Amino acid sequence: MVAPLPEPGRPASPTVLFPTLALVAVLALYIVRPRSVVEVSLGDFLLVTVALGGGAAWMSGRAVAKGWNPFFQVFLYAVLVTCAVRFCHFALFHGTLFAVDHFLLELVILFSIATLGFRAVRKQQMTQRYGWLYESAGPLAWRRRS
Repeated sequence: MVAPLPEPGRPASPTVLFPTLALVAVLALYIVRPRSVVEVSLGDFLLVTVALGGGAAWMSGRAVAKGWNPFFQVFLYAVLVTCAVRFCHFALFHGTLFAVDHFLLELVILFSIATLGFRAVRKQQMTQRYGWLYESAGPLAWRRRS
């Protein structure tokens, strides 16, 4: 007998755990080594990466979910948003355009935010469109109705 697949809407799903852990790891890295996270200034990082880039990433994740598109598109859009964020750091705040370490760090941040946006909309879709089958189990999770 084959074991049943785990519920995709469970709170311990990889699309909830990995982005949350990644954001906590970036925060811990900032506490330990701030210069490895923030290239020019904290204000620049908060404005461009967190506010503008994070907002764009969140909306990109939501758009992918609203179109019922596959999850891998979230990563593609996160890469594009990260490229735009790196260009803004370069053009507005004299940051390094091709800083691979900062690019990868910002990609992790923005992909995590986009994934959480995707997950929030997917939870809403599953509980509203399939309300007879699923019920809410938290802000990012759903479960089968009992």
